[in-house]
Amino acid sequence: MEKEEAIRRFEAFQKEIRQKYPDVNVALCELLGRRWSFLCGSSMELSPFVKRVKIDERYGVSIFDDSMDEDRSEEIVRILKGYFDGDK
Repeated sequence: MEKEEAIRRFEAFQKEIRQKYPDVNVALCELLGRRWSFLCGSSMELSPFVKRVKIDERYGVSIFDDSMDEDRSEEIVRILKGYFDGDK
């Protein structure tokens, strides 16, 4: 997936998450070996509670959520996969 396409999909995902969960921050990262390099998204006031979801071999999303609510976490991942698996 090209970087511009990944960013476009991420921005649509981020908009939906902000509307549904205003206290959750997300960041798109480029995978450089074991390092997750920030590309775009929320970077201010990030929570120490992070879940990383690999989208493909090149990109991943970091989810910062203080709630530690497993059901909410699973829903966020499901929404994310909809944007990157072509469902949205």
